[in-house]
Amino acid sequence: MAKKTSRWRRRGLYTLGFFAVVTPALWIGIHEIPWLGPALADGVRAVVGPKPIAWAEDVTYGIQDSFDRWRYKDAAPKTFWDVPSGAPAPVAPQPVATASGEPVAAPAPSAPVEGAFPPPAFTPPFESVASPGDGAWIAMKEPGLAKAVVHPDPKRSFAAVAVVAMDLRRTTLHLVAGTSEPQGNVPQDHRPGLVPKDAAGDLIAAFNGGFKAMHGHYGMMLDGETFVVPRDIACTVGLYRDGAIKIGTWRDLKATEAQMLGYRQTPPCLVEDGKMNSALDLEYSKNWGATVSGETVIRRSAIGVDKSGTTLFYGFGEAVTAQALAHAMRAIGAEDAAQLDVNYSYPRFLLYEAGAAGQAPHVESALIPGIKFSKGEYVTDSAPRDFFYVTRKRPAS
Repeated sequence: MAKKTSRWRRRGLYTLGFFAVVTPALWIGIHEIPWLGPALADGVRAVVGPKPIAWAEDVTYGIQDSFDRWRYKDAAPKTFWDVPSGAPAPVAPQPVATASGEPVAAPAPSAPVEGAFPPPAFTPPFESVASPGDGAWIAMKEPGLAKAVVHPDPKRSFAAVAVVAMDLRRTTLHLVAGTSEPQGNVPQDHRPGLVPKDAAGDLIAAFNGGFKAMHGHYGMMLDGETFVVPRDIACTVGLYRDGAIKIGTWRDLKATEAQMLGYRQTPPCLVEDGKMNSALDLEYSKNWGATVSGETVIRRSAIGVDKSGTTLFYGFGEAVTAQALAHAMRAIGAEDAAQLDVNYSYPRFLLYEAGAAGQAPHVESALIPGIKFSKGEYVTDSAPRDFFYVTRKRPAS
């Protein structure tokens, strides 16, 4: 009996030792090798179904969030870059005093010019977690692009959203199908997964698209070919033949489908007509990719457009809920906004540099530090999933 107990004890210790080694190794691998996490998740999901994977993600992200909330309890808000001292930031109006010394209301700030670029400095949604640079737009290397940081979660100073604003009078947005996603009955040669060669000379940036087809069956159409049939409840990023970009619920946009070059659908709009989706009153709503219990705090991305339709926004959120991401997009001036892809491996915003004569452009940098990418991503290395890319507009001849 003692020998049997000892044998089971040894087996238990071996098992614990195995998981003690494999678990951190897998965590490191998933965070260092971009394809590993998705491949593992898809492989296990195919064998045991989606629920165990959702449970595992929920537990993992829940532990990570609890640890981060303890670790960063008294830490300064997370930042991605230093804000230049000359960058304009919002200034709270101060009360003024009359000759008698009685304070009176501060004068209302002058109204921002609609369509101005860079956009006007914005007020952080939660002052308690704002960093000194929140609200300031910083000009980027490419004319027509600016970036900013916003902290949209009062519970988490480590939750931060990096945002890029793009002037649509100087840039153009395009959509590309991935080699395998979204799945649909479209010929393989219509799924390049690459920026077209004739656009490479004007390529500025590229960023991720939406969910896989199996996760919500959100629609996509490009150049008259429907990859996935659209859903009425889905938020839709519509790219129009006249260059306009509209974001809204499909039932409100579908009458204009004939005028579109393409569209990509997402879960319900985060922001529409300047208002946050009412379902986001619940902090941990599951409708935007949260796992089983809805407590997942993950990496998320979003796309938005301002009221004038002349500024496009891309948001990259670290450790954010869908609610927090919506707060961020609304704060920066997005009149309408949709969530794009989520989780560690998928969201990315890459900036390109022109290649030497006869050579393809290559990735110069990512929007934030720590993003894993290849130099040829989206230009010589085909993408299995759909994505957007941005080109500069040529002056009219």
